[in-house]
Amino acid sequence: MYEAKKFDLPEVDGISKKTMDEHIGLYEGYVKNFNAISSLLAEYAKDSEKHAHALSELIRRRSFEFGGMRLHELYFPQFEGGSSPIPTSGPFYDAIIQEYHKPEWLIEMIKAIAKMRGPGWALLYWDPVGKQFLTGFSGEQHLGHFVTLPIILALDVWEHAFILDYGAQGKGKYIDAFFKNLNWSIIEKRFEEAQR
Repeated sequence: MYEAKKFDLPEVDGISKKTMDEHIGLYEGYVKNFNAISSLLAEYAKDSEKHAHALSELIRRRSFEFGGMRLHELYFPQFEGGSSPIPTSGPFYDAIIQEYHKPEWLIEMIKAIAKMRGPGWALLYWDPVGKQFLTGFSGEQHLGHFVTLPIILALDVWEHAFILDYGAQGKGKYIDAFFKNLNWSIIEKRFEEAQR
């Protein structure tokens, strides 16, 4: 059984406390639902023939709840400690320059992915085998992942992340607020850990 993590979030410029509180409540729901489904699977597996349809739906749903849990556990810490600028030296910066030539171009790539229509996540991965960044979009939160790659930046672009503050058409303003408040030292640390 998993327990919801606690996050030490500062005031986030452009994302209201109400939105953050609601968003954390949603995350806690993913943890609760994952645990509940896991318990049901163990019970239903005792007679898998009788519960075959229920089991198949629960197994599908379980990955959705797990994805929601883990991606939010990457999302919220990116604000902890307050915003910090993208590094201008070091291995993370060098990797950005090698692939994107300028940090701004990496940010623009992530923003372009985040602005795609539909709910999901804009994600920045590091591939330690190919020694390169991969950007992607996870439709919902359990589809479209690069399997086994560590996620070093997670941008939630479900409507719940911005609709209270900016309305249904306000995704772009929310994305700008996300990057304005991002603690790049967290991203740099994840990159360093992915090198190991």
